[in-house]
Amino acid sequence: MHSCRVFVLTAHPLFAEGVETLLRGQPGLEVVGAGSVAPETFDHLREILPDVVVVGASGGEQESLLSRLFQELPGVKVVALNLDDNRIRIYYHQTKVGRQVEDLVEAIRQPLEWGGPRPATMRIFAIVQGRYGQRIVENIRAFGPQGWTVESWRPPDLPAVLDDPGHYLPLHVPPADLILALGESPATAQLIPDIVRRADARAVIAPVDHLAWLPEGLIRQLQERLRRLGVEAVFPRPFCSLTEDGYNLRHQRVVCSNPWISEFARHFGRPVFRIHCEDGVVKAVEVERDAACGCARFVAERLVGVPVEEAVHQAGLYHHHYPCLAGMTIERSLGDTLLHLSGQLMRQAVEVEVAPLLPRAAYLVPKGRSETR
Repeated sequence: MHSCRVFVLTAHPLFAEGVETLLRGQPGLEVVGAGSVAPETFDHLREILPDVVVVGASGGEQESLLSRLFQELPGVKVVALNLDDNRIRIYYHQTKVGRQVEDLVEAIRQPLEWGGPRPATMRIFAIVQGRYGQRIVENIRAFGPQGWTVESWRPPDLPAVLDDPGHYLPLHVPPADLILALGESPATAQLIPDIVRRADARAVIAPVDHLAWLPEGLIRQLQERLRRLGVEAVFPRPFCSLTEDGYNLRHQRVVCSNPWISEFARHFGRPVFRIHCEDGVVKAVEVERDAACGCARFVAERLVGVPVEEAVHQAGLYHHHYPCLAGMTIERSLGDTLLHLSGQLMRQAVEVEVAPLLPRAAYLVPKGRSETR
C-alpha cells in the first residue's frame, strides 16, 4: 500500500513538531520532512516531491507561501492551516477545492483527484416521486450554476417488485451526466440502472433519507449493477451529509472522488456558511453550500439580526421549522434519527463560523482568581 508522503512547511518550529506528533503512527501517512521558509527547503521539496505539503502560517505569510509553492511544485496538494483562526483549507493545482474541515488528518487523506478540472457544464436527470423531491429539483434549478441543466421525471405507480423495469421507463430519457434519484420507494430505486444506461450517465446520487425507501440490501445490489456499468454511485445518509470528497457520518463515512458528484456537492450537500457579525449580532449570512432541499438558505435568511450567542440554537430551531424529508426512525448504527442528525449538521455549520466570537468560558484557578480559557 502506497503511503501518503507529507512535508510540513512553516516558520514555526512548534507547529512542525505538533504536526509530526499528530501524524506519527497514522496508517497510510508518512512525514518525510519539515522545514522553514528558506531557499534550500524548496530545493529539497523539488527533490523529494511529497504528495502533500502542510503549510502553517498566518494571513499574508500564508498567501506568499502558497503562491511560491504552486510555482515551484505545480502538481502538489497543499493543506494550509491558518494560525490566526485555525481554519484548514485544501488546495490543488492552484485551485481552492476544499472547504473548512475540523480534522487535519482527514484533510491530508482527502483524494488528490479533487484537483482535477471541474465540469464546466452538467446535465442532471432527476427521478422525482413526491413533493419533497420536486422541491429539491426547484432549488437546484434556482441556485445551481448557470452551466447546469436539470430535467425531471415522475414515474408511474409501481408494484413492489419490477419484473421488467423497462416497461415503466419514460419513452425518452435525455442524455445526462448525473442521475439524481429522489424516489420514495424501493421500486423506484430499481429503475436506476436502466435509466443510467439509457441516459449514458457518469454518476448517480441516491440519497437515503428514509431507510425503508433504500434498504441496505438494495443499495448493495445497485452498487454492484452500477459498478458493472462503470458508473460511480453514492448513497448519502442523510442527503445533507454529502461533501466534495464523501458522504455519511461518523464511522459510516465513505470517501468518494467522482468529479460529477464532487461538482454537485460543491454547491449542494452539507451546509457551509460564511457569517458576518458586528457588535455581537449576525449582520449577514452567505450560503457557500446549500442543503439540496434549500434548508440552509432558509436558515441563513432568518439568522440575520440574531445575537451571536443565540445563533447556533436558533439555527437548530429554524431547521426544525423547515419541512425536512429525513426520517424519524432511530438508526441503531448511529444511535439517532436522520432528522436529528440533519439538524446537528446545520448547527455545526453555524457553530464553526461563530465560535471564535463567543465569550470564552470562565473557570476558577487557585487563589480564587477567575480566568478564561
